[in-house]
Amino acid sequence: MSPFQLIRKLAKTNESQNLFQSAQDLNGIRLFKNEIDFSTIQQIYLSYLYFYNTINSDLGIYKISKKVLNNEIYEDAYMLWRKEKGFNYENKDNEKHDLKLVMSNKIKFPKSEEDK
Repeated sequence: MSPFQLIRKLAKTNESQNLFQSAQDLNGIRLFKNEIDFSTIQQIYLSYLYFYNTINSDLGIYKISKKVLNNEIYEDAYMLWRKEKGFNYENKDNEKHDLKLVMSNKIKFPKSEEDK
C-alpha cells in the first residue's frame, strides 16, 4: 500500500473525522504541533480530512447512498459529480438527493501491481 493510500485510509477513520470535526468546532484543538508551514504529507492528510468530512456531511444532510464509502472510485466519482453539479445546499424544493450509483459492487477491479 502506498503512503498516499495509508493517509487516505487514516483520514477516513471515525477517530480522525471526530478529531477533525472537534478541531473545527472548538478551534482550540491542534492537529499538528506546527500551525503553519505544513509539510506535503500534512497537506495531503488535511485534504483528505476535508474530503471525507464533506462526504460524511452529505450522507447526513442529503441522504446519499452509503455505497459511496464502499470504494475509493465511488468516493472520487461522487466528489467529481458534486463539483460538476455545483452542489447547492439551498435547494428550493427541500428535496432529498440520492445519488444512484451506476456501478454495482459485483464488478471486480484488477488489483494494482503493488497489491499483488
